[in-house]
Amino acid sequence: LNLLAQLRRDLDLTLLFISHNLAVVEHVATEVAVMYLGRIVERGEADALFRAPRHPYTRALLASVLTPEPGLGVPDVGLGDVLPDPANIPPGCRFHPRCPIAEPRCAIDVPQRGAVECLLAAD
Repeated sequence: LNLLAQLRRDLDLTLLFISHNLAVVEHVATEVAVMYLGRIVERGEADALFRAPRHPYTRALLASVLTPEPGLGVPDVGLGDVLPDPANIPPGCRFHPRCPIAEPRCAIDVPQRGAVECLLAAD
């Protein structure tokens, strides 16, 4: 990974790195896009996104990163136990059934595409 990062800097390369390992993403990436059910729900510069995530799913992902301290267990990030069915995308915001801050309009209105795909991001 260090070699990839160095080659990217030295040769001014663009790399597309897909990973579930957020620690590696934070180490390697300069820009990040977070996907949920096939849609990019947040994108931006890595430093800003990791420091102050704006989409509720991005916040939950970052809160779910395991710490190396024994005995802490898996953090509860408030998304519930029901996983989405990609064959049955919910209406409105795709994340609303699991979103801890969802409002009724989230089940109806589709968020605009942008840096943050959330009706409540500006609220």
